Amino acid sequence: MSFEQIVGNDKIKAFFKKAIEENHILHSYLFVGIEGIGKALFARELAKKILCFQQEETENCASCIAFQSGNHPDFYEIKPENKTIKIEQIRNMQQEISQKPVTSNRKVYVIIDSDAMTKEAQNCLLKTLEEPPEYATIILVTSNEAKLLNTIKSRCIKVSFEPISIEQIKRYTKETLCIDIPEQLLEASQGSIGKLLILQEQQEIYEQLNKLLEKIETEDLITIFHQAEVLYKEKEKIQEILEYINVLLYKSRESKKMRAISYVEETKKRILANSNYDMCIDFLLMKMWEEFATK
Repeated sequence: MSFEQIVGNDKIKAFFKKAIEENHILHSYLFVGIEGIGKALFARELAKKILCFQQEETENCASCIAFQSGNHPDFYEIKPENKTIKIEQIRNMQQEISQKPVTSNRKVYVIIDSDAMTKEAQNCLLKTLEEPPEYATIILVTSNEAKLLNTIKSRCIKVSFEPISIEQIKRYTKETLCIDIPEQLLEASQGSIGKLLILQEQQEIYEQLNKLLEKIETEDLITIFHQAEVLYKEKEKIQEILEYINVLLYKSRESKKMRAISYVEETKKRILANSNYDMCIDFLLMKMWEEFATK
């Protein structure tokens, strides 16, 4: 893979291509953006380019081959273990970073979901960010920078990844994945290919939601409760489902449906506050039915 094969964020691609060509790679970066937008993919591709022996698009040098096989001695990746990145993982990285590169001129360290670091792990990492070895580049990847200490963020160059345009996603799914995605799912993806692929895998759920919203306008409330099984049983996916309902409501542009968005938002807050789940869904269905029934 090359930068050109990564969808979207062309300005960031151009920025790093120039930085590599001019040998002006800094010691620490913070990649920020919504989930599923390709930040981690970009970080790995950047690492491969930094470590590449010949800096060309052929990608057939020993370094690139080793990287692709997952055996590059100068690349180190950290991921959450049981949803957190612990201080021991950072200490292991620090021990490894103290040793000079094995085959390349540099070493690259990527911390995926860096916001999952415990406070102790972040404070431990801070020591390395303050005085990194001259040959090291550290890339932190996050979808929630608010969870990172300000002292961590202040020592990294922030790189903000923008949502991918609907047209770019549509072209990617047609030309690369060879699949056609319904327009509603494209809009619900919010510019994230990763999120879109999850939605596409669960397309049956979203088709049920389309039908449910149509029935709310014509059926009585008891019937609606009986036919809303998808909302009651998909508790783990409810936030994504509610986002999709908002997309459908907004897309209609009807005033009564636009007003119903506020009930969806209220339901999201109630669920996050650990209110009784079934009662939250009951509230949503009742309020939407009342709104839709208003002539």
